[in-house]
Amino acid sequence: MTITLPENIPALQKMTEADVKRELALSLYAARSITLIQAVDLSLMNFFDFQSLLRDRRIPQHYDESDFEKDLLALRDLEK
Repeated sequence: MTITLPENIPALQKMTEADVKRELALSLYAARSITLIQAVDLSLMNFFDFQSLLRDRRIPQHYDESDFEKDLLALRDLEK
């Protein structure tokens, strides 16, 4: 996919392609449009750096009771 951005937006003129991808990843993740792993991939960052960025931006990670229960089941399966 190729995206053309307007050149008359000063903030965009100062951003690299990696900056734009990172901001897009943060925005899509915050909107619950993509998963954490997808956001990490899009951002071109490693997992832990992206988590730190979420914390710095005060964007909560999407992890609820249902996710916790799935993780518990997966851990129990590993014990077998």
